[in-house]
Amino acid sequence: MKRLLCAALLTALPATAHANPWDLFGFNARAISMGGAHTAMTDDFTAVHYNPAGLTVATEASFGFGYMLGRSALKLDFERTNREIAELNPPSMDGVTFGALFPMGGRRFRNRVVAGLAINVPTDSLLNGQALDPATPHWYMYQALPRRIVATLGIGVLPVEWISIGAGVQILAGVQGQLLYELDIVAGRFSQKNVTFDIVPTASPSFGIELRPFPGLRVGAQYRASIQSDVELPVDVQITGVADLYVATAFNVQYTPHQLTFGVSYVLEDLGLLFGADLVYALWSGAPDPSVTSSIDVGGDLVEGTGLDNALDAPAPGQERAVDLAFRNTLSARFGAEQTLGAFSLRGGYAVRPSPAPQQTSGTNYVDATAHIFSLGAGVRFLDPLGALENPLIIDVGGALHFVPTRRYQKVDRQDPVGDFSAGGAIFVAGLTLRYEFEEAPVPNPPPPLLKPPAPPPPAPPLPEVTPAPEPEPETEAMPEGDG
Repeated sequence: MKRLLCAALLTALPATAHANPWDLFGFNARAISMGGAHTAMTDDFTAVHYNPAGLTVATEASFGFGYMLGRSALKLDFERTNREIAELNPPSMDGVTFGALFPMGGRRFRNRVVAGLAINVPTDSLLNGQALDPATPHWYMYQALPRRIVATLGIGVLPVEWISIGAGVQILAGVQGQLLYELDIVAGRFSQKNVTFDIVPTASPSFGIELRPFPGLRVGAQYRASIQSDVELPVDVQITGVADLYVATAFNVQYTPHQLTFGVSYVLEDLGLLFGADLVYALWSGAPDPSVTSSIDVGGDLVEGTGLDNALDAPAPGQERAVDLAFRNTLSARFGAEQTLGAFSLRGGYAVRPSPAPQQTSGTNYVDATAHIFSLGAGVRFLDPLGALENPLIIDVGGALHFVPTRRYQKVDRQDPVGDFSAGGAIFVAGLTLRYEFEEAPVPNPPPPLLKPPAPPPPAPPLPEVTPAPEPEPETEAMPEGDG
């Protein structure tokens, strides 16, 4: 029974991931290099994430893809060497992003309605699982966050020239299934091994608005609802003629809180300078307990009345009560600038993300600290050297250093299995993006916008009056003298 119980529990290990990789690291290379301050600065399909109302800024259909990588140098330093519980450090991160933008409504309502989509796919691990007890020291924000498939759709509408509104939806995938084993002890084999599961989508809405009161100024705001993936993987082990063991396991992963974002940007056309800033209010106080919720139910003829059934029906060890994270809401600031020099662009940014996690003084060890982000990047527009594309290609590169100052954790109980420790370090993120914009071909012999009767031609100027020349007088023949 002990071996069967361990096997059942090991088949239901949770994956741990929190927040959104685009929130922490940036959507694409341009956003990475500008500190993520993109609520009022998007000019392509990245608006589906930062503010769907900004989709209407784009003038042409476009598509693009990019590659992003991250390398962690975060460290946990413990005072005790004889710890009962080992730490877990974040893995590396690699991912590919695809996106597209489509103006809708035909030529008459062009750029009045614009749709966009984006997909992030990790390349190093599509399915990642980690069994993390709350007492295990690990980085709450960074542990498995980059390994996440996420899709975002959005639509922007421009009812009048100075205001735009938008809506979007973020989609994650949850897992629901069951593992059923039937063990025949007499034959010494499994007579049945059935595994069934469904990938269940989970959606979260977002809404945005952008104001453009005069040329060069953009003011935007976005609300994005919380989202998480729920996982249910019960295990049913039936031992023929002996007992039935049912382990119900459920947990949530990939949690992102409610967020309110406000952004502003201004461009100095004469100097080619663009400035932007964001404020992000995240409601981390509503973060749920990420630990595993499990229960065990034992039945069967041989265990009825023995007390074993009642003993195993009790909550699993460590699950007698829910974990209170005691997270607090945070206010993050992001700043970015861009200098355009002809076909080239230079960018820089800074952002600060306060930690929602309190001091881990006992029991839990969800490690996090305030992060300072310093970023740089560049972009260039150039024509296809092969001549296959009519419009220029746009290549952006960007990098950011996420500096996490050392934070010390002191335990109240001197007999704590982990003891006092310090946490800090850095994460380096880099991205490369390639984008192409289509230009709509002109319509042959386009009709005038409004059909009006042709205006009458102006009257011809009067001909100048011509005065006829005087007729010469007839000459008279002289009579000879003497005729009389």
